[in-house]
Amino acid sequence: MVLRVSDTASHRRDQIANLAELLRDRPNRQLLVKAIYFGKKRNKSVPFLAKKLGISTKRVTEIGKPLVNQAFAQERARENEKSVTVYVKDEFVQHALREILRLANDKKKFDAYHTKTNPKITIAARTFRLTIPFRPRTRPVTIDDVKEFAKARSVQSVPAKLKPARLPERTVKGAIVKILGEWVDPKDWGGESNDIFTTRITVGGSRRRAAFALKGPAKTGPLVPKMMGKNGDQIQRLFTSPAQVFFVQYEGEIKESVVQQMSQLALAKAATEKDVFYGIIDLKDTYRLRLAYPNAFKK
Repeated sequence: MVLRVSDTASHRRDQIANLAELLRDRPNRQLLVKAIYFGKKRNKSVPFLAKKLGISTKRVTEIGKPLVNQAFAQERARENEKSVTVYVKDEFVQHALREILRLANDKKKFDAYHTKTNPKITIAARTFRLTIPFRPRTRPVTIDDVKEFAKARSVQSVPAKLKPARLPERTVKGAIVKILGEWVDPKDWGGESNDIFTTRITVGGSRRRAAFALKGPAKTGPLVPKMMGKNGDQIQRLFTSPAQVFFVQYEGEIKESVVQQMSQLALAKAATEKDVFYGIIDLKDTYRLRLAYPNAFKK
């Protein structure tokens, strides 16, 4: 099967179909999503939503749990001098919500909806459906989701700069290899698909295969896809690795465009791997690793 992840229109349809399925036959979920996206306010707190829907805050979080990072994001904020959970609108969902709800409430239209992972081919007025034998699933992750990076969870406050402010790529690579318990530090070469490949990473309670792309101090400024690789194709090459977990690491700001491209590639990869995890390790998270594992980062 050939999957063209650059086809953003079909990727959009996959996202819409996945969200519609999450909301099908779930009136409580639909009410919560509508409450979050109604009006111009970017985020709404759980207490606010509980009052609006006439239910308890616990019930709001129960309904919202399977929708977090799918239909909206989740953050912490201060409200009435208290730290509360807030749900944050997703720009894509906001623009596609009407279509998502239409499909969620019309089974005939949902079943006829063409997507990349559920395509239809029409030949001589006959329709054939090609179905992947499982539902592809992707999930954004951080270093906090990796068991082997557990010490970093206790490091939340980091200085604006460490000394040195940025480490050579080979130092970061060697440190991650040590933390993961690998014995071999793979050598760089121009056509590599990744900087680190390992089978010793635990995400979601299971040991998985992982691939890392690292960008050292030779690059400056916010990281965008065109800065990755001679031809700007390093992220694409990363996802050709036989892995289930993918990370991009850079001691600096990593722009949203990097995450967006990783999200699209993860969805395509999930057609063969089923569950695919992807994430970034930016300046703060790299510093957290450096502070949590100082011996590993020593030259």
